[in-house]
Amino acid sequence: MEQAVLDQGAERFGQGSYSLKLLGGFDQNVFEYNGEDGRPFIIKFLDASKYRKASIIRELTWMAYLAEHGLNIVESVRSAQDLLIEEITHESKRYYVIAFTKAPGSPLTDLASDFAMIKQWGRGMGRMHKLGIKDSTAASLVHQMAFPQWNDHVIFANAFPEAAGERIHTQWKQYLKELESLPQDQEGYGIVHNDLHHNNFHVHNGEIIFFDFGDVSCHWFAYDIAIAIYHAVQTVPESGKAEFVARFFDSFLSGYLQENTLSEDWIERIPFFIDFRNIYSFVYFAKFVNWNEMDERTRKYLLAMKADIEAGKSVVKLSI
Repeated sequence: MEQAVLDQGAERFGQGSYSLKLLGGFDQNVFEYNGEDGRPFIIKFLDASKYRKASIIRELTWMAYLAEHGLNIVESVRSAQDLLIEEITHESKRYYVIAFTKAPGSPLTDLASDFAMIKQWGRGMGRMHKLGIKDSTAASLVHQMAFPQWNDHVIFANAFPEAAGERIHTQWKQYLKELESLPQDQEGYGIVHNDLHHNNFHVHNGEIIFFDFGDVSCHWFAYDIAIAIYHAVQTVPESGKAEFVARFFDSFLSGYLQENTLSEDWIERIPFFIDFRNIYSFVYFAKFVNWNEMDERTRKYLLAMKADIEAGKSVVKLSI
């Protein structure tokens, strides 16, 4: 990212760009900085050609709504001009800049043994889903904000990436056909985080603090659960996946069901959604990452991923 962009964004939030530390993000656009009192904050630079301001407003509004209803969520930070969203321009290119308090604590790293925390993770997601149900008791302001639907992302609208190959394309179309046939009922469909894996929350003093709501949309609740399982299972070796996922699923779901109901029909669809997350992830990389620029380790990983998808191999066996 251009230094001039970092300079402007940091200045809007009262910091010199020298204090910015790159954390990552898919577009390498997420940074950490320390406030005048030494507290750490997170600042994001969003390319206006990829992000709409209305979507950012929805994200921040939803986060505030969840916090008001008892969830531990990082707080939005206002700029020196008392704005939640700053706009900057450099060489005719526009960016939106937003900042948050940094969640205290650290990521959950020992997923294979801390099943009490996994239960709390599931309970947090269940609470989010309960608040995301569009019914007569839902907050009218939040639920009138027209959150994007599951298939509004550009990955569904634009041409399928040639790099993914024709066999993947055929399977992709089959998955989309199945998804389009699913009911969007009140119990199974609503506002979801859409990326609540173990790197999008911290654990502090035995409590979970959630963050990174940039992908929030209307989707099936079972898919949000599948995302958590899909990414968690990547942290354990192949030989231990079956035992791990069984324990993870039991712990996560028991916490989830304390906050939100989900019928057996939807629970039984979770393995389908796990495999959909797998092909979605591969197609996403094929579409938005330059294969000629990726390192050899990533290329080998994606080629193995492609071979498994083409062979119809499930990510993990989950008995429900």
